[in-house]
Amino acid sequence: MKSVPSATRLRGFTLVEVLVVIAIIGILVGLLLPAVQAAREASRRSSCANNMRQLGIAAQNHHDTLGHLPPGIGYYTPNEPMRVFGTYHFHLLPYYEQTSLFERSFGDTPFAAPVGTQQVHYAGNQGVFGQSTANMICPSDPSVEAKRTVLVDGVSFGATCYVPNALVNAIANLTATPPTMDPQGKNRLADILDGTSNTILHAEKYARCENPSLAPPFRVGGTAWAYTTSPKFPWQPAPMQMPGKAFQPGIAIAALVPIGAPSAIGPGSIFQVQPRYLENCDPTRASTSHNVMVVGLVDGSVRSLSRNMSGAMWWAALTPAGSEVVSMD
Repeated sequence: MKSVPSATRLRGFTLVEVLVVIAIIGILVGLLLPAVQAAREASRRSSCANNMRQLGIAAQNHHDTLGHLPPGIGYYTPNEPMRVFGTYHFHLLPYYEQTSLFERSFGDTPFAAPVGTQQVHYAGNQGVFGQSTANMICPSDPSVEAKRTVLVDGVSFGATCYVPNALVNAIANLTATPPTMDPQGKNRLADILDGTSNTILHAEKYARCENPSLAPPFRVGGTAWAYTTSPKFPWQPAPMQMPGKAFQPGIAIAALVPIGAPSAIGPGSIFQVQPRYLENCDPTRASTSHNVMVVGLVDGSVRSLSRNMSGAMWWAALTPAGSEVVSMD
């Protein structure tokens, strides 16, 4: 007669085995996490480069339409196709898939005598200066507020992380003491004597940028794309009234040197890589949240510059007619 086998005993995991498995999973997650973060940053940097490329295309289209690049800050005369006063970014809105935002800005604008009030496109109308869009923002910039804005004297301005090179969109006299700059320069591609593929037109810049060790006018700043406060145009109503703050949407602005920003131009203006935006960030210089600086060249192409780039080479890439030998490749 066959005997009935006893029931097989089920064996569970011991506490030690569970802890070993958890430790192994933790190690694997620790190994994978940097790779995941790197992939996310690569995606954000790609998005940033795409935004820069769109900005370059807009500048090219503007030049094709009007025969020159937009001014740093300025206006067009009534005999030109559009009556506009504003920043470089503002002039680009119709070429930057932001026509509706541009159209909202049309209205009465109180120019200084003897011109008087005129109907023009101006970011001070209808609160347009407080708006910003995704293609103006680098997704890696830690200083951007939730609504894509930046506070200037308690007023919310639309933020941007991409700015033009003032040596290209304005007329600078770097040999004067101190250096001077006319923000209404309307340069043509033919004026870029160093070559459109060797000259920077756009670069990254933090939306909020503070440094308590800088001269008082530059301790608190950032980048507001429609900020037009300037001693050149003191007629503007609030919130563009004087005195100005360090929120200029540009880099290499020579006019900032005599008021306490010697690093705004020259080799000392070399871009900052991942500065702490509330501690050691210079609002007069380009700054990037990536481990490389993403720039757009005058010809519309996009490049990534090494954090080890020299100040001399950076400055050579900014000057449009300095006769320096530099290749952005």
